[in-house]
Amino acid sequence: MRQFLLASAIILAAPLIAGEAQAVPMLGLTVASGGDSKFQSANVGVGVHSFAGVKVGNFAAYNIGAEFRSANYLDLSTFDLSSGAGGTLTITLTGTDFKSPVGASSWFTQFNGNIASAATGGAGSGSANVSIKSYLDNGNTLNNPGCASGCTLLSSVNLNGSATGTAVTDGLFALTEVITITTTAAQFFSLDGSVSGVSATSVPEPMSLALLGTGLVGLGLVRHRTSRQAA
Repeated sequence: MRQFLLASAIILAAPLIAGEAQAVPMLGLTVASGGDSKFQSANVGVGVHSFAGVKVGNFAAYNIGAEFRSANYLDLSTFDLSSGAGGTLTITLTGTDFKSPVGASSWFTQFNGNIASAATGGAGSGSANVSIKSYLDNGNTLNNPGCASGCTLLSSVNLNGSATGTAVTDGLFALTEVITITTTAAQFFSLDGSVSGVSATSVPEPMSLALLGTGLVGLGLVRHRTSRQAA
């Protein structure tokens, strides 16, 4: 009877043990321009995080907020930026340790924002090209500026646009948004970019399956031993 209860406890505890073994998501932000680069990271789990303002090259970034809204959603929810002159800025936001969906999936990338002239407070002075690229990284790398290696490109989207791309996951993975801004004059920018999973072929987590299988085997052995003792 004692062995039967032990095997049953293993089965019931398997999902809890699997949950405790899951990694806590990390956020990483790199802002780079003209050979100058600033990196910040935060262990935030699922939720909202505010990054400190940074200055690189001709750019000053402030009011920076990012969030994990669910298991498969990464959002650079606020990013305000001013440029004192022309130049190019690259923003890389990465979230690690996403665990779902597993397998083939589709991902929706959306990019919104506004641009205003620093001289007049409105549009018209100078020009700017602003775009976002979203990536999935099965290597689950936090500090990978521009997602330069090991990443699958999901979508490339211009400002105030959206697109859907596909990828295959095989375990814990990272999502990355890379925003590139090129401006010819002093300007203000307010940006919001997100990437989210929209469909997937889900499979049970390997660790949960292994623990559940161990419990079932143990239960089977107990029943077999009990049957022999009864005989």
